[in-house]
Amino acid sequence: MAGKHFESLDEEARALHDSWDAIVRIVLLVAMLSVVVWAACTALRTGVHEALHFLFHAIDDRSWTAAAILLGAICGAGLIRGLLFRRPEWRAVSGDGMSTALDNYHVTYDHEGDDPQPRYDRPAFAIAGRKLVATWLTVGSGASGGLEAPVVMIAESLSAGFARVLAVRSEHELRTYQLAGIAAAVSTLLGAPFTAALFATEIAYGDRIIYRKLAYALWAGVIAYWLNGWLRGSYVPLFVGPTHSADYSAAELGAAALVAVTVSVPVAFGFGKAMIAIEKLFADRVRPGWHAMLSSLVVGLIALALFHGAGIAPQHVLGMGEETISLLLSGDASVGAWWVLLLILLGKTMTTGLTMAGGGSAGLLVPSMFLGGVSGALVAHLVNLTGWTHLDPALFAVVGVGSSLVAVIGVPLAAIALVLEVFGKSFGPPAILACGVTYLLTLKFKIYDAQRSSPTPDADETGAATSRPDTSTEDTDANDSDANDSDANDSDDPTSV
Repeated sequence: MAGKHFESLDEEARALHDSWDAIVRIVLLVAMLSVVVWAACTALRTGVHEALHFLFHAIDDRSWTAAAILLGAICGAGLIRGLLFRRPEWRAVSGDGMSTALDNYHVTYDHEGDDPQPRYDRPAFAIAGRKLVATWLTVGSGASGGLEAPVVMIAESLSAGFARVLAVRSEHELRTYQLAGIAAAVSTLLGAPFTAALFATEIAYGDRIIYRKLAYALWAGVIAYWLNGWLRGSYVPLFVGPTHSADYSAAELGAAALVAVTVSVPVAFGFGKAMIAIEKLFADRVRPGWHAMLSSLVVGLIALALFHGAGIAPQHVLGMGEETISLLLSGDASVGAWWVLLLILLGKTMTTGLTMAGGGSAGLLVPSMFLGGVSGALVAHLVNLTGWTHLDPALFAVVGVGSSLVAVIGVPLAAIALVLEVFGKSFGPPAILACGVTYLLTLKFKIYDAQRSSPTPDADETGAATSRPDTSTEDTDANDSDANDSDANDSDDPTSV
């Protein structure tokens, strides 16, 4: 029975599952790769957290010395990045890296035959090392951004190098390692293995879930999750969410949809427009070699202006912003006023846009969660001012975190899974509603053009349309399956929205 099953597999399945020996081998290699990726991502996360902890502790007062330390750190790192980015090999790791990682992932689709060589011809271990250093210089110095997109690029590069060292000769197997590596990286940062696996498949394939690869991505995510617990001694959640009953009023569910329509979608479009405008301004007015340092200087000045003018601590608009989200969820009074949240929202948008305009190696996933959480809490505060009803700001911070991921990154299932894994199942109904509404409203909006999208239900896994096979006979089924697999490899222009 098992032999007949293996004989009936298509090209990709034969490459991955042609025997139980092959399955066991790939499972073991994915486990080895997950450890390597986890170690690299843990080193980066620890280095960035320690650097930010030292920096924010040194500038916790409003003295001139504190201001000089902040500007010295962020501008010094910007100067170093600017000098490094003059070299082509370093310029390749500027920006968040997500589009580069997706392009490297999909490059093996754009040629004839089952051959991973197009990816092997590109840098792997070297680019991972340079990306790690550039990210530490960017986020560790106080510039605004997250680690998720950079670690996706690091993980993809490590996975490609891993496969090349092992002389993997199937592009299907190579892509399995790439996707598993990405899942391990995201799981290392979020502590949510199911979310990480869904994120890896959604970010790579848009509106498709490739279950053959999802299984290995789940395995990689669980390994990284376990290693996190082993290192820390116990599970440490990314955020500690508020408690809430599983029963929701109509007003709460309506407000969740309102967050999607009036907050998450406008924030996504506004964030995208702001980034484009800032990047265009720098391209037109600033010499390329000075982008990194000048953008860092403006980021530092914005943080100091908010600190001295409104009493808003620099960490609310600098770094990753995880502490601010935690304060929102705990109901801390320092972020309890609507005008404070509004200033934080505007400040974080500007500092993140400036960081990206300067070529900073930082991601948009955590900033999108930040903007969504702050916006959701802001809506709750404004509704409460009307006296119409009373909404829990922490609840709508959670809803905003999930729906903003959909609006900015385009990963609806991963966003819902994140809410369920991190905050608990009681937050599922409003999060599902908000994410669903947001997804429908942002179908045509994508920050990452390299993210594939399927034009029709008959499209293959690359997003390229294929004709439906003739199922009149069993033999025709087998022949058409082989033809469709060949078509997938022959596609030169996969659709990208």
